[in-house]
Amino acid sequence: MCFFPLLMAGLVGVIPVGTPLATVSRMEFVPGEDGAVIQWPVVEGDFSGVSRVNEILAYENVTGETIEETSENYSVNHRGIVGSSFRVVWSDPQFLDLEITVETLGAYPSSMVFRYLFDLETGEEVTPNDLFVPETLPELIQLCDSMLQERIHNETGDEFVFTEENLKNVGMRRGGIVFHYDFNYPHASAAAKPDGELFFPWSEVNQFLLPQHRR
Repeated sequence: MCFFPLLMAGLVGVIPVGTPLATVSRMEFVPGEDGAVIQWPVVEGDFSGVSRVNEILAYENVTGETIEETSENYSVNHRGIVGSSFRVVWSDPQFLDLEITVETLGAYPSSMVFRYLFDLETGEEVTPNDLFVPETLPELIQLCDSMLQERIHNETGDEFVFTEENLKNVGMRRGGIVFHYDFNYPHASAAAKPDGELFFPWSEVNQFLLPQHRR
């Protein structure tokens, strides 16, 4: 039966002083010539929400199975989760934007991306109500949908609409705010899907943000 020896790896990315440090716990399938590597984030830092962040990011919470179940499935069936990695997209004293990519093997190789924007004070995932002035949401949705429709018009004839539900898929960058729109294309057509990263610079999105979040 396969097992995961735990090895500590180096820090990923450059994170400003005074913000949480995301470290990688590196685990490997042993033995097997085609073994997989699991890299998983453990967040550390002097902020009140650290325990809650790590609870949300726990391997079983994200993937729906334990490390032991992943190992057993791979050992017996050579299918299921076969690897993962993560990256810290943005970190400051208030927010942490982090992405985890999980590689799977079934009828064909595939991957899933799990995106998180954390409030470091509470440790909870940020919601639209945490960031935006409620009265401005209809205008913000219209702005996002206009950008989405332009990309669809340029690249595909399919019909997609940006709705209030899509505001939940919000992320933060050095230069502004991004919304992730998932087109849910099948694996065979994934390369043809439009760009689902809808980015708006601070200068354009500040009018929608609560005063304490404007930059």
